[in-house]
Amino acid sequence: MLIRHLADPEHPKHAQWVTCLGSVGLHFGGVKYADSAGGFSYEDSGKLLSVTSNRFIHWSTSGDTVQFVEQSLDTNLLNNAVRLHIPNCLLLPGGVCIQETLNNVIILIVTSQSVHRLVLPHPTRMYRSDLVTELQMQSIFTDIGKLNLNEPAHSYVLPFAQAAPASAPSTSAAWISHQGEAVFALASPSGGITAVTLPAHDQDGAVSIQELKQSSMMQRLAGWMPTAIRGDQSIPDLAISLAVHQLEDDTFIFALCQDHKLRMWSFKHQMCLLVTDMLEYMPAGRGEVKASPALAHKLRLFFSSSTGLCLAIYLAVPKRSQFCVLQLVASENNRYSLDHISTLFTTQETLVDFVLTASDIWAVWLDNDDQTVVKYISFEHSTTGMWNQVFVQPSPEEEVHVGEDQDPRIYKRGTERYSDLSWEELKKEVTVTVENELQGSVTEYEFCQEDYRLLQVEFWSKFYACCLQYQDVLSTPLALHISPATAMVCVLKKGFVSFLFPCFAVDHLYLSSDEYLFSEEETLIAEDSNLSRDVLQLVQCLRMVSESLPEDMAYEMDKALEDLLSPEKVSEKVLEGLLASDNGNVIQDILNKLQDISNPTVAINTLLRELDLETDNRKGYCPNCQSLRVRISLSQLYGSSVAASLICQAVCQTAMTRTLLCRDLLILQQLYLRNGDNVSRHTHIYLARVSVRAHLSVLELSDSSTPTSMLNPQTVVELFYQNVARKAIMSQILSQQDVEGSQAMLHWPQMISSVLTLLCQFLWPSNPSFLFPECLMVNCQYAQLQEYVRLVGPWCQVNVGSYRFVLGHCYLASGEGQKALQCFQEAAAEVDKEEFLMKLTGSDEEAATATAQRLLYYNKVLRLLEDIGLPELVINLATLAISEAANDERSQAALWTRIFKHHLDLGHNSQAYEALTQNPDSSRQLDCLRQLVVVLCERAQLRDLVQFSFVNLHDEVVSIIESRARAVDLMTHNYYELLYAFHINRHNYRKAGTVMFEYGMRLGREVRTLRGLQKQVNCYLAALNCLRLVHPDYAWIVQPSSGAAYERPGTSPKRNYDGEFAANPVSQRIDILELKDLEKEYALARSRLTLAQQDPSSAAIAGGASSQEMVTLLVQTGLFDTALTLCQTFNLSLTPVFEGLTFKCIKLQYKGDQDQTEVWNWLAANQLPTVITTKESRSVKILLTMNSSLSLPKLNFSPHSATDEAWRLLAHYLEKYPLQNAQYHRGVINKLLSHGVPVPDWLLSSYKVDVIFFLFSALHLIGCSHELKNYVFLKTFILLFIKVFFFF
Repeated sequence: MLIRHLADPEHPKHAQWVTCLGSVGLHFGGVKYADSAGGFSYEDSGKLLSVTSNRFIHWSTSGDTVQFVEQSLDTNLLNNAVRLHIPNCLLLPGGVCIQETLNNVIILIVTSQSVHRLVLPHPTRMYRSDLVTELQMQSIFTDIGKLNLNEPAHSYVLPFAQAAPASAPSTSAAWISHQGEAVFALASPSGGITAVTLPAHDQDGAVSIQELKQSSMMQRLAGWMPTAIRGDQSIPDLAISLAVHQLEDDTFIFALCQDHKLRMWSFKHQMCLLVTDMLEYMPAGRGEVKASPALAHKLRLFFSSSTGLCLAIYLAVPKRSQFCVLQLVASENNRYSLDHISTLFTTQETLVDFVLTASDIWAVWLDNDDQTVVKYISFEHSTTGMWNQVFVQPSPEEEVHVGEDQDPRIYKRGTERYSDLSWEELKKEVTVTVENELQGSVTEYEFCQEDYRLLQVEFWSKFYACCLQYQDVLSTPLALHISPATAMVCVLKKGFVSFLFPCFAVDHLYLSSDEYLFSEEETLIAEDSNLSRDVLQLVQCLRMVSESLPEDMAYEMDKALEDLLSPEKVSEKVLEGLLASDNGNVIQDILNKLQDISNPTVAINTLLRELDLETDNRKGYCPNCQSLRVRISLSQLYGSSVAASLICQAVCQTAMTRTLLCRDLLILQQLYLRNGDNVSRHTHIYLARVSVRAHLSVLELSDSSTPTSMLNPQTVVELFYQNVARKAIMSQILSQQDVEGSQAMLHWPQMISSVLTLLCQFLWPSNPSFLFPECLMVNCQYAQLQEYVRLVGPWCQVNVGSYRFVLGHCYLASGEGQKALQCFQEAAAEVDKEEFLMKLTGSDEEAATATAQRLLYYNKVLRLLEDIGLPELVINLATLAISEAANDERSQAALWTRIFKHHLDLGHNSQAYEALTQNPDSSRQLDCLRQLVVVLCERAQLRDLVQFSFVNLHDEVVSIIESRARAVDLMTHNYYELLYAFHINRHNYRKAGTVMFEYGMRLGREVRTLRGLQKQVNCYLAALNCLRLVHPDYAWIVQPSSGAAYERPGTSPKRNYDGEFAANPVSQRIDILELKDLEKEYALARSRLTLAQQDPSSAAIAGGASSQEMVTLLVQTGLFDTALTLCQTFNLSLTPVFEGLTFKCIKLQYKGDQDQTEVWNWLAANQLPTVITTKESRSVKILLTMNSSLSLPKLNFSPHSATDEAWRLLAHYLEKYPLQNAQYHRGVINKLLSHGVPVPDWLLSSYKVDVIFFLFSALHLIGCSHELKNYVFLKTFILLFIKVFFFF
């Protein structure tokens, strides 16, 4: 099995800087150690139900700095990176060791001058429960800044710290003993091993130093003496690689030394137990190798309960390097030996690191071009000694093709992520930097656009080259790490970490070179040997096509397929280009090899079958199959941003590999057809599919539409995996497994292969599952979704309606409403056939008919269009849906209601009215009618409302307007006026008069203001006009009720104020109002208005005053004309008016003419004649006709003051309103006398004349002229006259 190599995109984010200060001098100037790296996996990292599942720590060293990063594939870790700086102390190779105890994670660090111990809390102690539900967790490095790294208990300066450079140790190892002590083993430059032991971190004790050396006493005393002083050129037992293993109660230290010998020391007994010459395992050239000291040999250990302790030794010999795998065997009396298991050779030169597992050796090299090479081999079952390939993620192209129509500023995210700047900020900063460089290099002020574009391409190419150089440096491999619990393989590099993924069989065939496919036994996709041989030959032909295809042709073909050109025609054109440029007869070689394929059609179909991911993956996960604890843990599995990015990169690489395979297969198919062979013509369909996969996998999320998420997806595939696919994938993988009973279930190669397969199936367009486009739609990734549908639509025959529906969503987002409506209409035909659309409508596949499902679909789309605010489209779609609901009145009513609503919102009043009349549901029709009335009133579009015919709805309209009129504020709404106009337009004058009279009544009760009184007068006047237009026999109205419904609007008709059921209403008497009654009400209202205009403060009082009360109020205000008119209208006595005016005259008589503005105001409100013609003249004329020689006094008025005008007004009223018995004169005189005011002469004279005139009138009435000749009667009359005249 071959392995893919993927880069970890996660860089340490804001790593904490911790500096360890100590009394250490300058580091050895001549000593330099290579950068190194390593990893540590938690013991329970392979268990699902653990807080440390899929969790590990990796580190890298450079000079005097070491960086630690804790990673988890399940949960995002916070504060997970720390950089430790130890000034003047260089990190040794193998100088970092991490071990875990029950409560702590202990980090041991060895430098050239000191040793250190960091004690951190174990994750299980930070989170007491293994059940973790958070999306983020704190790393063990969160509180590392609080530690005191300089405490003597946790650090120690080596005694040779100030010695010469040659005294520096070459390598080291460290471990935690069973007693909790920290032990550091350092390779002594004089040979042997020096062990420094720190007491347990929770115990007191002293530091001890022990030396393990197989030498004489003199050499022991020499100790760390430099070799230059001793005269030695090389130290045979100088350890160049150390490894430690704790076995039972002892610790074995293995040292691979310069003399090519392996020594095993017992730390407990401080003695060497075993010495083995590794040259014995070399088949040839031992003498030559033995003559030179070993400098690059490496040693690795592996222990398991089944195999025991195994050792792997790499012997670095030019062109003859080899790995020796040995097994430690114990015998009696503490004697040990090594059994040889295997020797494996390699032709690679520069080994970076290797790891020994239970069955394999994994190694990473640098080739001659400094490119990373990773391989692995089974040391037990490899019969040929052939190393297995690991396909490394291809490096970025050295040059980017920029078309003539493209902007050279092509932005594309890499796999690395930095949190210092957002994507938009980074693009802006890069653009400004490059543009500044460009502007600084320009010496001319003017040049053509083409020259400027060439400059842009040049400078952006330089920037791209700098990025590649930077990435090359960060990609330098430092170490390998394999998790013992999960078998996950990582390549630790200078700048990031790379993960290795299993490779699918079809990708294995296509990517492997011929030397690795030496037998058909390696073909895993066919059991038949002949078919396997054909498939191998076919794959070799595909690789030959790929190698012969120039880059420009490959680019043009990819571009044409992206533009949805015919794959068949495109491949035919490419083949013609290859034939025209075939200088090396490559095409002929391919044809020759094709002749070896016995059945090409079956071979192609077999290959396509392996590529096809079409399956029914709709089977869900039964929640009851696992406990709640397991389900919560599953919800976290592979849920971190690191895991999401890795998995999606693997999908992207798989899609790209298969796209190239299908491209070559399509060209090869054209070559077959050109030679007259009949092969399958369906390859181009598959190619289009895979091209879609490759395209969508690298689409980037735009920052403007990226949903807010702590996982921060970079591509749409990541978005889909994090939000939707992961949970479905985990449910399918683990639904049938005994999770709680399984201890090794998180096996990385198996788990990740299953995850990738299922994710690819979810992404496969031809599968019934529609989760991926649905996820893009839900997360508003409309640009990417539209591009996806564009690529899939022409050929995919699955979920056709669903694709049209999501494309309609995209058009809505881009403001293309008509296109969206067309897509929605096309999708309606598939509603009853596709799972996504049925789920969208919420319909039951068995219970709902096709028509009902389409109606549910239309309702869903209509709600969508309403939410976006496209009423025109709602009307169009609802009109179309009505034809589907021909036999469903309920649906028709709902659709007509929608049409009515949106027509009304758009101001289409006539169309809204038509929709209202078409509604078959009377209740909905009434609701629409009510809404129509209210909306048109609010918009002041009363003309339309009045002019609608309202056939069969007349009474309902009147009822609605009446109820609205009686329920709303009278001064802010004009429903009464609307109803009045409604009746007038239909010539129903009596109802119009009734409406205006009711309006006036309510105004008098509820709006007792000047404005309210003005409107009331107008209402009564309008009512009078209406009744005058009616035949006199019908000029009457029923007086509107003045019950509780008017006094408390909105009161429940069933309950009283306390909430109890009200008693049955008592039948009330019906009052009929005729024209004269309305005239009286009008006069009363008019008098109220006059009073309020004269005195606005009296409006509230006047609003509810009766006619008698109004007379009093009018008199008090000085409105005597109005009061007299009101008295005459209601047949009231005028005495209060005369008495009131008399009283005002008295007040004026005594008050004088000072400050009489108010007096003049009320005098002006009454009409005074210019010339007064008193009754005195008429009386005199009567007396003169009777031959009377009486001389009457003349009344002289001088209107020079308000008082005179008031008296003059009184005289005018006495003359204008005479009474036969002079009752008003007597009343005035009595009022004057009661206040002690002398009666004016003119009043006495007027009164006398009035009485005489009354007597003669009475005489004239009671008898004829002959009766006057009666002496007795005449005598009586004259005596009475003289009496009256002389008494006053």
